[in-house]
Amino acid sequence: MSADFLLEIGTEELPSSFVAHALRSMHASAVELVGQARLGTDALDVHAMGTPRRLALRIRGLAPRQPDRDETVMGPPWSAAFEDDGTPKKAAAGFAKKHGVDVSSLKKQATDKGDYVSVDVHEAGKATGEVLADILPQLCQRITFPKSMRWGPGEIAFGRPIHWIVSLLGAEVVEFEFANVQAGRTSRGHRFLAPNTFDIDSGANYERALRDAHVIVDVAERKERMMEELFASAKALGGVLEPDAFLADECVSLVEEPFVVPGRFDEAFLELPDEVVISVMRDHQRYFAVRASDGGALLPVYLNVVNTAQDPDTIAKGNDRVLRARLADARFFVEEDLKVPLADRLWKLESVVFQSKLGTMGAKVRRLEANANALAERVGTDAAAAQAAARICKADLETLIVYEFPELQGEMGRWYALREGIELAVANAIRDHYRPQGADDVVPDELVSAVVAVADRIDTLVGCFGIGLVPSGSADPFALRRAALGIIRIALEGPIDVDLRALVVQAHQAYASDAQLKPEEEVGSALDDFFRGRIRAMLKDQYGGDVVDACLGAWDGTSIRDLRTRIEAVTELRAAPEFEALAVAFKRAFNITKDTARGAVESGLLEEGAESELAERFATVRDQIREATGERRYAAALKLVAKELGAPIDRFFDDVFVMVDDTKVRENRLRLLGEIADTVNGIAHFHLLGTKLQSRDPSVSA
Repeated sequence: MSADFLLEIGTEELPSSFVAHALRSMHASAVELVGQARLGTDALDVHAMGTPRRLALRIRGLAPRQPDRDETVMGPPWSAAFEDDGTPKKAAAGFAKKHGVDVSSLKKQATDKGDYVSVDVHEAGKATGEVLADILPQLCQRITFPKSMRWGPGEIAFGRPIHWIVSLLGAEVVEFEFANVQAGRTSRGHRFLAPNTFDIDSGANYERALRDAHVIVDVAERKERMMEELFASAKALGGVLEPDAFLADECVSLVEEPFVVPGRFDEAFLELPDEVVISVMRDHQRYFAVRASDGGALLPVYLNVVNTAQDPDTIAKGNDRVLRARLADARFFVEEDLKVPLADRLWKLESVVFQSKLGTMGAKVRRLEANANALAERVGTDAAAAQAAARICKADLETLIVYEFPELQGEMGRWYALREGIELAVANAIRDHYRPQGADDVVPDELVSAVVAVADRIDTLVGCFGIGLVPSGSADPFALRRAALGIIRIALEGPIDVDLRALVVQAHQAYASDAQLKPEEEVGSALDDFFRGRIRAMLKDQYGGDVVDACLGAWDGTSIRDLRTRIEAVTELRAAPEFEALAVAFKRAFNITKDTARGAVESGLLEEGAESELAERFATVRDQIREATGERRYAAALKLVAKELGAPIDRFFDDVFVMVDDTKVRENRLRLLGEIADTVNGIAHFHLLGTKLQSRDPSVSA
């Protein structure tokens, strides 16, 4: 087995967000290139590491050399490469030259599509070091960043200018050049604590050598060290650390060796809302907040993660001065905002553009009132409170504090509303109608909040789809995917169910004269497809893509909770031992009848035995299955299907030949199977479910 391979790319200081992004792409590209180069083994271990000044890759378990490759390579059609008399054309010569063989080595290969040119290629494996020297420039080029730059005379784009590259296979340098920098073994330590260059003797000793130079290059190790110091510092200040996953991930990529410097601010600033104080520290200064040891009130202290322990008192004094100025600004903004009630700010929204073709935020608020009122009445909650919350939920966008600290929208609206004596449910809705803002965020847990959150999102979705602003690829400037997922999550996890069709109709009507949208049917159809795609992406990993597809096929596109009930019922049936045979039988019933006309079954044409038994059993339970389906008791309906129809339909396909010559008998049997298939398909489309058993009917794929 070959030795460890190490790659280190030394750069000017990278922004924190660049480090995590680059390491992900570096790791993925390394795995792909090593695989393509035939250097991987079962013991392959690829590990990306990095700091603001370096991106590093350690690869263990590389093969000592490439295995030889023997492969038959297909070329152009024979007719395009050779004349009828065998004379080679230009295409044959080009194909032979590409693979380093004489034209006489080309062979004729028969395929389903006709005769093609082929050649047997033998490629001797190269030593690992030689292969790495070829692929490393590609690897470096593939590393991506949120933004890249060019510098000097070179044409290479990278996150920041590159100053050094270390490339070692064991103790040997793997030579290559990238961005006019020649790879070697010389690295650099911490910019302040160990600024001198030094040589890495072996890839296996890399992390230890960096640690001696005050650089903890492994992100997880550096984060663990940082958090230990933060917890200890908070305890020393008489409190506990305010947990903040974003800030932890941000700060760990701002330093090469973490040091924690505590600071203080005037206790009078604690009269501000906690959200304001934390936002000033977190979003503007990257400081951690500290609460009292019981997890209650904020303490007038903070913790700053820095890259050097030199002169911490001076660092703290500078930090204190900057934070004091920012908190003073925030206090001024809050004091000014309190002079004007939220309701008196609504007129300003008339001059704020929501979207150029969809009108102003003032118009959006009026639509929110209509949508929230209709939805509240539909779900049976306080329509007046929902309408009041919708009217005022965007008012804090016109406050000074939210203008300066946009991340506080909703939070400050709630705080101001409570100061004005507005009822709690309405105040909470101002904050919570923005939730969930991401996959990790919670959904609103109160009825009024959930209603306004859904009303806000459906207005945006209908409006954007109505003027053709549909997400494509990675482009989604209005975060419509997130809006749709928010509605889905509220319906599945929150206090209200959602009827998507009714929502779209109401939201489209609410636009009225605000904007010229596409017809309601067109918008509704596009949004139905869009929501189905979001639902499938959200649930397929939990339940299986085929189960979700089967239930989406039967779902009418209204109640999202109804869809989940279907999915759970099918998932339960799938665990039963009789599922496989049952699913195959219903697949066959569907496929054999999907293009046939439906109609009443004539009992006089039924054959005694399996056919008449199936018809009688189905007639007995048909209404019960349909009643349970209509009442959304899908688990009960499927239990009836399995218990009463499983054995009879299986026996039917064993004993009865459906496609007989007698037209009347054949059509009667198809009508019987069609009615059974339609009844079951009202719950889920069984023909979309994957099965392990193979059907006896070759037209049915299992």
